[in-house]
Amino acid sequence: MRRAAIKALASNFKDDPDTRSFLKDRITADDAWNVRVAAIEALANNFSDDPDTRSILQDRATADDDEDVRYAAIQALASNFKDDPDTHSILKDRATADNSGYVRCAAIQVLAKHFRNQPELFEIYYNCAVNDSFEGRYHPPFHPNPRRVALEIIIKQFPQHPQTLPLLRDKAENDPHEEVRKFAQKKLAELEK
Repeated sequence: MRRAAIKALASNFKDDPDTRSFLKDRITADDAWNVRVAAIEALANNFSDDPDTRSILQDRATADDDEDVRYAAIQALASNFKDDPDTHSILKDRATADNSGYVRCAAIQVLAKHFRNQPELFEIYYNCAVNDSFEGRYHPPFHPNPRRVALEIIIKQFPQHPQTLPLLRDKAENDPHEEVRKFAQKKLAELEK
């Protein structure tokens, strides 16, 4: 109910200065993760020109206790502030250091989407494909395996990189997750035709 109220408030009263203050408060002070997510989305969609919005999103992307809130903040940062150098740094950090595979995966995906084919990102994707600690069950789109997502990005954006084919061969034989091994085997067969 509070989530719906936040959406309605933001879309119907965005010219009211109290709306912006209320959303900022809910982002940091509400106990319910889904309310914080709704407030993040409403603030980003309606007040991206507010000087505080970017810093609030950056804080929530790195410091919120809930993975869904960090995920929403990452998405909002990438959509609204992709040209900000801090956004790029936060995304790279979250791709490698967040304790949630869900958030690491989101950061990798937005890097690939908003910063396509940037050579310096290859190392981040490669490191994730090789070293990500994901052990959960693979249930896309809700629980994607970051190793698989990174491997997909490498194949799409860096097919000619000298490390791509050896990585694919290694993942096809040695990845600890069956789904990643099967994906790598399939892609390897397609590439070797």
